[in-house]
Amino acid sequence: MSQHHPQPIDDADDDDDRDGDAPPTTRGPKTLRRLHLRRSVLSQSTGSSLVEWGHTKVLCSVRGPRPFHCSGLSHGGSGGGNGGKAALLCQVRYLSQIGLRPESLARRSFVGDASHAGAKLPKDVLSTSQDAAPHVSSSNSSVAAFPDETHLSRLLHDALSPAVMSDGPGGNRAVDVYVHVLQSDGGAFGAAVAAATLALADAGVGMRDLPCVGCAAVMSAGGNGREWVLADPNEDELLRAEGVVTVAMMPNWREVMVWDQCGRMSVEASREAMEVARDGCVTVAKFLRNCLLEGP
Repeated sequence: MSQHHPQPIDDADDDDDRDGDAPPTTRGPKTLRRLHLRRSVLSQSTGSSLVEWGHTKVLCSVRGPRPFHCSGLSHGGSGGGNGGKAALLCQVRYLSQIGLRPESLARRSFVGDASHAGAKLPKDVLSTSQDAAPHVSSSNSSVAAFPDETHLSRLLHDALSPAVMSDGPGGNRAVDVYVHVLQSDGGAFGAAVAAATLALADAGVGMRDLPCVGCAAVMSAGGNGREWVLADPNEDELLRAEGVVTVAMMPNWREVMVWDQCGRMSVEASREAMEVARDGCVTVAKFLRNCLLEGP
């Protein structure tokens, strides 16, 4: 078990341009939320993990490697294609009535609405919809009830597949990755990747690196045109953001697997948000490595 309190992602003093009109935060602009990491939490899974990232909680179970025709996600989840011979199959589901925030669901109607003054955030960034899916059962291969789940499943596969060594599962063998979002307060994608990475390592699946996700929000200071960057935003901060940059990468290889930018921001703010998100990946990778070295 590994528990980490908020950590700044650089050692420099932060003299940002925020003023009294800037949205209040309870942590520094370049400080990650608290991370609580555990692995080997499920006895009937090949590998498993539990990640608490701020108030976002994610449980992951890994089955396999096993013959592809035995995979519980052969006809569901997200795989790499290859004529039905994908080595990695991923599925993300939200548990019903857990972490449900009615006020956030109400505000989600503004997502993609051109009349909304804030950032046009994709649903997977807000991560508030819920779906009933019993843990690690045959019903996990059912069709996703929300677009968030399908999109997150594809993003998870894109983030993990380059890191999984092909000489492990092999072309005709599959690794099933089941991710269940127990509670969401922003950053469900990052927590899902962290949980899946720990669970894959716990299952003994060979990996080239530890994939990590970093996220940064571009905030506006009181409508005066000033922008400042906030690392690892929670859901409330995402709803106030002008734009969001999300990066999934393998830090040691310096390879970016997923890069997403949405909302409105200047070129300078976009560049700074990219650097902050990338530094966040490096910091999270250290936490994951420490968790694996500490043991279950």
